[in-house]
Amino acid sequence: MRSAVCLILYALICLSPGLAEARIYCPLPEHGTWVNPDAAPKELSRLEIETKCENNTVFARIRAFTKCTPRDCKWGWTKAEMRDGGGLNVVLVGFLGAKVIDVRSFGDRLDAFVTDVKHDPRFPDQVKSYSLRRP
Repeated sequence: MRSAVCLILYALICLSPGLAEARIYCPLPEHGTWVNPDAAPKELSRLEIETKCENNTVFARIRAFTKCTPRDCKWGWTKAEMRDGGGLNVVLVGFLGAKVIDVRSFGDRLDAFVTDVKHDPRFPDQVKSYSLRRP
């Protein structure tokens, strides 16, 4: 009996890889609030990530905060896309440029790579990485 169950599982996973990959689990590991308590001015201080699944489709959105005075600056909620290999990607468009944020969680840590893209092509893109944690 046990070998028959193993054979069936093997057939489902190996012979139908699309079936095994189609399963989506929500909420995603990135879901929740993440903070960077050591943020300097204009750096990423907090990310709020919401994820939900409907009809086997993931819907995600991200709200970013940067360190400002007297309180942190807030970027509005923006739709996020799933990245190949895991994690999420969001593009926040501002007046002078855009920020592209790629995030991926590793247990109790969230790695965030923020690419600052200026609208003026004379200025190069700048990439900074941050390690955030749950509050």
